[in-house]
Amino acid sequence: MIEDSDYHPKGAPLTGRKVLLILIGFFGVMLAVNFYMARAAIKTHPGLDIAHPYDAGVAYNKEIAAAKAQEALGWTVDLSRVVQGAVTAITVTVKDRDGRPVNDLVASLHFVYPATSRLDQVVVVGSVADGVYAGAAELQRGHWEVEVVLQREGQQMFRSRNTFNVE
Repeated sequence: MIEDSDYHPKGAPLTGRKVLLILIGFFGVMLAVNFYMARAAIKTHPGLDIAHPYDAGVAYNKEIAAAKAQEALGWTVDLSRVVQGAVTAITVTVKDRDGRPVNDLVASLHFVYPATSRLDQVVVVGSVADGVYAGAAELQRGHWEVEVVLQREGQQMFRSRNTFNVE
C-alpha cells in the first residue's frame, strides 16, 4: 500500500559531516571565549594580595613580633575620613598611653583597591598639628582599604589596615 503525503523535505539533509562541523564550531567558540575571559581575568588581577607571598610567609614571625611591640606601645590611633568631591582626605590622630600626642613620626597611607592593583596609591602625609597627620588621595568609587604606617627613624612603629567605601 502506498501512502499519499504532502510532506516533501526541503534543503540539504542533515548529515554526519554537518553535525561534526556544528559540534566543532560550538566547542571552538566556547573554548575561545573561555580562553579570552581567563586571560583577561589574570591580566587585570593576578589574585595575589601581596607582591612576594613567599617572602611574606617567611617573615611572618617578624610580623607577629612587630604586632606585639605595637601593642606594648599603648598608642591610640584614630582615623577620620572626609570626602571632598573626588578627593578623600584621611586624618590620623596618634596619642600615647597617657593621652599625649605622639610627634616626630613619618606617616604614610597606602590606598588599596582590592579589584586591581593598578589603582593603588601610596601617600606620604605630613604633620598638621601635635600628633595629627593628614593626607589625601583621589580615589574612584568603590570599596577601598587604607594601610596606615607610622615610622620613627626608619623603624616601623605602628601599622593598621582599615576598610571604607567611596561613594
